[in-house]
Amino acid sequence: MYTYPVPYLAFLAHFHIDRDYFECHELLEEHWKKTDGARDSVWVGLIQSAVYLYHYRRGNINGAKRMAAKAIDCFSKKQTELARLGIDAGRFTAAIRESAARLEDGMPFKPLPIPISDTKLADEFDLFAETFEPEPNELFLSEKHKLRDRSDVIEARQSAIELKKAGKVPL
Repeated sequence: MYTYPVPYLAFLAHFHIDRDYFECHELLEEHWKKTDGARDSVWVGLIQSAVYLYHYRRGNINGAKRMAAKAIDCFSKKQTELARLGIDAGRFTAAIRESAARLEDGMPFKPLPIPISDTKLADEFDLFAETFEPEPNELFLSEKHKLRDRSDVIEARQSAIELKKAGKVPL
């Protein structure tokens, strides 16, 4: 149905529609680990751009500055890869730079779009967006790392600790 990866389309939907930057990070991190897992991957730059905006919106200025610098650095080296993902690489990198300058100047958070240059990606995004259900709770979006249910993660970590104490390595 889609030629672009569904997690990428979901990332774009969250980035543009409900601005759930935390979910953007979660979606692409899982995809990145399944595809190449390289630390210098273009996926990492996209994750960093979402984390940058998450921190900026929350007022975590130092975290936002670090993530913006990392995303800009990644994108400066991955212009071709961004273009292959249907993104106008130059415009997107410039938009992050401009946004980071606003952050430095103490300006309030302002969302930014990812400029899509490929009509096929734009069409697939529009099709995907038809079934997308945005998160309506703004507070939840800005504080998601604190408010989400992490019981499954905590339980898995505790199980791993118990296995390690028992001398058994989890598979």
